Amino acid sequence: MLNWLGKIFLVLPCLKSLSGVKQLNLPAKKYLKTHLKVITLFLLALLCEDLRAQVNFSTDKNYLKTKTEGNNLLLPFKNNYPDSTIDQLSQFESRNFRGNIGLAQPDYLLKYGTDAMGFRFAPNTTRNNRFSEEEVMYGKTKGPFANLTGITGDKQLQMFRLFYSQSIKERLNITLKFNRYNSVGFYQKQQAFTNNFFASSNYTGKNQRFGFYLFLLNNGNKNQESGGITDNVLSDSTVLLNKEILAVRTHSATRDNRELKFEFNPWVRLNSVSDSLNKAGHYLQIKSKISNSTLKYKDVNLKADNFYRNYYYDSITSNDSSHIRQYCNELNYTLRAADKKSGVWLGYRHEINSIWQKKDSSIMNHLATAGWHFSGKPSDTLSAGYVEDDFNAQYVVSGKNAGNYKLENRLNYWLNSQKQHRLYFNVLAESRNADYIYNYWLSNHFKWQNNGCKSQQTVQANAGIEMGRLFKAEVLYQNLFNTLYFDQYSLPRQYDKTIENLAFSLSFSKIFFKHLGVYLGHTFQSTNKPAYQRLPANISTARLFYKGNLFRNVLQLQIGSQVQVYQSFYGYAYMPSTQAFYLQDTYATAACPFVDVYLNARVKPVSVFIKVENALQGFVGNNYSFMPGYYQPDRAFRFGISWVFFD
Repeated sequence: MLNWLGKIFLVLPCLKSLSGVKQLNLPAKKYLKTHLKVITLFLLALLCEDLRAQVNFSTDKNYLKTKTEGNNLLLPFKNNYPDSTIDQLSQFESRNFRGNIGLAQPDYLLKYGTDAMGFRFAPNTTRNNRFSEEEVMYGKTKGPFANLTGITGDKQLQMFRLFYSQSIKERLNITLKFNRYNSVGFYQKQQAFTNNFFASSNYTGKNQRFGFYLFLLNNGNKNQESGGITDNVLSDSTVLLNKEILAVRTHSATRDNRELKFEFNPWVRLNSVSDSLNKAGHYLQIKSKISNSTLKYKDVNLKADNFYRNYYYDSITSNDSSHIRQYCNELNYTLRAADKKSGVWLGYRHEINSIWQKKDSSIMNHLATAGWHFSGKPSDTLSAGYVEDDFNAQYVVSGKNAGNYKLENRLNYWLNSQKQHRLYFNVLAESRNADYIYNYWLSNHFKWQNNGCKSQQTVQANAGIEMGRLFKAEVLYQNLFNTLYFDQYSLPRQYDKTIENLAFSLSFSKIFFKHLGVYLGHTFQSTNKPAYQRLPANISTARLFYKGNLFRNVLQLQIGSQVQVYQSFYGYAYMPSTQAFYLQDTYATAACPFVDVYLNARVKPVSVFIKVENALQGFVGNNYSFMPGYYQPDRAFRFGISWVFFD
């Protein structure tokens, strides 16, 4: 395995050279021909080497099991065998609404769920470019497993993803996940770097009386801040220009966000392990976590750019930073049923938060937690029809956030777990203090203190049916009171009435005549207060593709195209200094169709895709923008390869 990791890293410089071919300013045909030559040689080298070196390709669906961070004693490991289909292979990254991977972006899509109770510094506008604590995975494997993915393309796009998990004697597991992204973007001062990493481990003693879970998580997001191009709308003349020469609003601003977390979760069983099936387990577990975050914004060209209205500390240069450190300890009692499928817990959590800006602050909270997990899954895994239910309650007993609470229940009825057929219903209610940024902020460009924002009340309900990849329907309802937002001057405000949001999504995918594939998806969103909540009302996606298994099912092949359209709406504007998205009423997006053409292929452990994004750019419209000054990528070439290892 280590030998193969070394080979992959040796190949990465080749990917880098591929992404730089366009910089030679070759004519279009020669440019494409050069790309194809490099790709062909690269694929032949990898596939030929694979015939010699790939020893084992497991088809055991129980080979890899994972679970995400939570109540680690109670939540079960679930099968996570790698997806052997190639339908989503070329959809390697969700759309970034500011036009380049790694950049902060607004929430234009309604989603169910909220963060855990306790202190929160600011809304997480970079959540798509980092690993969250809830995404940390613990694994169990029947041998070594690794998945490596490399992606390259225009504008020096480079992406590398690694997932590795291995269990030692079924008691100790080590899991690693690493993402690295880099792209200069199509416009000036848009380059972004993303480095995300987590390592986790779980151990169970030989007599099952003690064990531990732990993880180390690190997120790094660095990017240039252009402030957007000076012309919000591309004209017939500017659209033909090289995008790298278009004027931008800030020329020397940069952003550097870093986050480091470590958690250690030892546990001990209070009663002895018995052979009796009727004996429940009593456990004590401790979670100790430390996290450190820094948000740095630097701009050394303030006067020339004339971007900001105010300067509070320095009119020549800006070097603002926020530093947040949290210490958190939790004691938890868990009662687990003898069949290990269900249980309840009670806990106490204490957190200390230290914040440094131009002024220091300290916030402390004491929380009570409780919940249960129930699974009616029968011993026969092929049996259909069973219920899973998870309930979680959190209440801030004392501290700065005293009185805050969150109640949530997630219910699943599995019609057929093997085929991923289920009905689900999720509901939550919470009351949460305003994030720190809405009440206090001290920087070179903005300054406010003691805004006195009231706590926000939220009710969400989410229900749906999922029939594998064939069909999915989902509805989401949100009721929000005392919503916080940033106004047209990028200053924090609170709306003291109720906002109601509704979303409905439907998708269908089917292969006709054994080879002709169709995917249709539509999302409808609405709000009763569009002046404060900005959403595209309708989003439609359609794919048409050919799919076949060739050479005696050795090669899976898919060739197709995708069209996606967002209805026109008034989006948010962006403030680099605070990383906040604020209201604006002068620029409406255009409903331009995004058309992609792609080829996906797979030969057992190796999957490959070739893709042209936004293929019709310039033919059906030019203003592919979701916010003033920030544009989606022009027509772009992408290539990627993913390799799975079981040895």
